[in-house]
Amino acid sequence: MHADTGEKKIILTNFPAPEILSIEPDLEFYDIKNGLFNTFKPDDLTALNQEAKEHIREKIPESGLMETAGREALETVLLIEKIVETIGWQLDYSALERNSIEKTLLKY
Repeated sequence: MHADTGEKKIILTNFPAPEILSIEPDLEFYDIKNGLFNTFKPDDLTALNQEAKEHIREKIPESGLMETAGREALETVLLIEKIVETIGWQLDYSALERNSIEKTLLKY
């Protein structure tokens, strides 16, 4: 984003696409006390944790999370536009990928 003070214009040239940054911290189990009801070994729990993360990763596309993030990104651009207009400037986001904005608008 940069400003053109002569034209009183804020130019938005890049807006990141939604992405998963993290699911959760990696857990590794080292010392588990075995008892009557605990038959898991540390490696079993670590593997279970990895399987759970993979299961979550596989479910993300059908969860609607990425669509929600895309909708919120569009709302953010529109909010920036309103804020810029309140000071008498204009937001130019024509440099953004036209497809990504149009796809977001058409979905919602």
